Amino acid sequence: MKRIMLMVLILMAIITALTILFLNRADYHGEIWSLEESKFVLYPINIDPTKQFDVPEIHFSKDTEVAGRIKSIVNLKKGQEVKLWVEVIEGQKVASKIKVIKE
Repeated sequence: MKRIMLMVLILMAIITALTILFLNRADYHGEIWSLEESKFVLYPINIDPTKQFDVPEIHFSKDTEVAGRIKSIVNLKKGQEVKLWVEVIEGQKVASKIKVIKE
């Protein structure tokens, strides 16, 4: 009986960990290009020339959280590698969180 309870607890812990990892996964990963006032174009890191790739325009605001190597939106630069968590608001992709990985 103790083994069964231990197995159930381990299984529950694994399911919980996987759920947390899945829910915290970034929506986009790429490099910042064409940085303008409150938006930028996100280019993919690895491009397979035989496939099409999405180049989304990402908007941000003063409410966008910035994490990682940089802590402020004003320090974003072209060419930085980022991960993004995005919400679609009025048809536009708006970053709720930007995590800068490389400068």
